[in-house]
Amino acid sequence: MPHWLVGIKDEQAIRRMISIRQLGLKAYMDFPGAIHTRYSHALGTMHLAGKMTELLSSKVNSKQGIVKNLKSNKDNIMAAGFFHDIGHAPFSHAADYVMKTITGKSHEDMCGDILKQIIPSEIEKCGINKDTVINMVNPKDDKYQFLSQIINSPLDCDKLDYLLRDAYHVGLKYSFDLDLFLRSYTIIGNETSINECILGLDSTQQAVITTELFVVIWKSMYDLVYLIQDSRIAEKMLEKAFLLYRDYEEIKCLFELQTFIKGNDESMLVTLRGIGTDTQKFLAMDNPKRLYQVALEKELREKDYKMNASFMAKLHNDVDALSDELSIKLAETLEKEKYDFICDIIKSKTPNKINLDSSKKGEEELRMRSDIVRIIKPKIVMKVYANAEVLHSFEKKKIQEAIKHLVEDYT
Repeated sequence: MPHWLVGIKDEQAIRRMISIRQLGLKAYMDFPGAIHTRYSHALGTMHLAGKMTELLSSKVNSKQGIVKNLKSNKDNIMAAGFFHDIGHAPFSHAADYVMKTITGKSHEDMCGDILKQIIPSEIEKCGINKDTVINMVNPKDDKYQFLSQIINSPLDCDKLDYLLRDAYHVGLKYSFDLDLFLRSYTIIGNETSINECILGLDSTQQAVITTELFVVIWKSMYDLVYLIQDSRIAEKMLEKAFLLYRDYEEIKCLFELQTFIKGNDESMLVTLRGIGTDTQKFLAMDNPKRLYQVALEKELREKDYKMNASFMAKLHNDVDALSDELSIKLAETLEKEKYDFICDIIKSKTPNKINLDSSKKGEEELRMRSDIVRIIKPKIVMKVYANAEVLHSFEKKKIQEAIKHLVEDYT
């Protein structure tokens, strides 16, 4: 354990991660063996961040300016790996939009608040710079971007840890040589322009093929685990329960910093259950028979929907808010109770830009070298979930027509 962590490991803001399951509701609905926590993921990401820093320092030893920055920031990089998810609410991503709605903050913003206001300043005596760590978790500038990209990029330690850790706990046996992959990492750029240097990969066939395996695992984990249907529906139901009662003091209090650092999965459920019987129909983890059913599943394509500029802007800039807005409007259109229908717009994952170090040509994007990466195209699907009793009284065609009208006449 790093020396800077020894003195703060028992802080409540850190200990709470032990009581927050990494996969949230998926552990309640689809993967009962996935009982690993945010804390174990934080430790794993921290370990990989330190390991990657050491490997990169050794690999680019001729670039002394870069090596100096890597070595002098090793503790900051490891701290960023450890703290990067400390701002997650219980049930993780299921509460992201709720937290944004109530506080105006993302989990990265909350991480910054916890580091600045809660974590003791003693860690700065151990060589940790809180501002540097916060910028690595949630980059605001391009200074030494190759450092922050170890924590926040298409190739970051966060993804490496959660993909392999989650796959193990849900029982997916991928064969992937992590050590071989890490040895393919490098820093691209000239140290005379150090602010322009970036994290990338060797331009070798081995690096390309290993990265293709990583990308396939990454995409398959979203398709098979992170977006699995029953868990996804349960997460959206939980989200709507919070949104229905977001003006209640009991709910707003959950996201106030001093209360937030004490919260965990079970305490959040206790609060919801205590509000009243109306919340019970949204808690599918308590009774899976309450789980909403799929009323509509259709790809959002221009040939099927005439989407105007306002709709497209909201779709690309704030898809969670758009989904919630459509949920409310659909219930109104069909004259049902709020959130009897839940609209869920799901964007499939496509790899962001991954750079290869081609010494003669400069940067080279992986997509240009890999047929596998190049054929992964984005897809946007609209799903509508509904209370089974409500759905029984509607023809699906009527729901389809209502959605088409809401999408095409969006203002």
